[in-house]
Amino acid sequence: MLYVFHGTDVGQAGVKARALVDSLRAKKPDAAFVKIEADSWNSSVIEGHLGGQGLFSNKYIVFLSRVTESTEAKEEILKFIPAMQESTNIFIVFEGKLNAELKKAFEKSAEKIVECEKKDTAKSFANSGSNIFALGDAVSRGERFKAWTLYRQAVENGAEPEAILGMLFWKAKTIGSKELARELVTLYHDGHRGLVDLELATERLVLKCTGK
Repeated sequence: MLYVFHGTDVGQAGVKARALVDSLRAKKPDAAFVKIEADSWNSSVIEGHLGGQGLFSNKYIVFLSRVTESTEAKEEILKFIPAMQESTNIFIVFEGKLNAELKKAFEKSAEKIVECEKKDTAKSFANSGSNIFALGDAVSRGERFKAWTLYRQAVENGAEPEAILGMLFWKAKTIGSKELARELVTLYHDGHRGLVDLELATERLVLKCTGK
């Protein structure tokens, strides 16, 4: 069985992929879990999990996290896709933007495929730029309700979390808040690794840094 999460919005794809992983592991606590990343790719390991079973369980849950960042994996994974679909084990693939060949192959074989695409950043910023800058001012003054309201308005007008984080980072440097700047950088990277939902995490940070 094969599930695929991919797209230019890597953070959102990662959050959704990991949510499925967590859900399946909770439902199948006896299943063996295997995570494979680009730097640990090995075709023989994949072959071993296509039809195999865990020593003390009936199934494997195999999480392939951005393995196509490895040139070798990118070339070899195509031949495994049909077998992943037919396997009694569960394969969950998390990737960034796929090339046309891989995308077509996954679409043909996946039980479920979710594509997460970024919005038009330039257009979204034009629609919500004034709210974003006003948000920065509200955050710097500790105006929690106003900051949250402006954040929600910016998001609803199509602003990307990255644009908001960029503005907040600039504001943090302006007011000399090194701690906030570090938090913003960490949040940005966590979002792009798919570790957090960037929109929700940014909202929590806005509420946190404006106090009670």
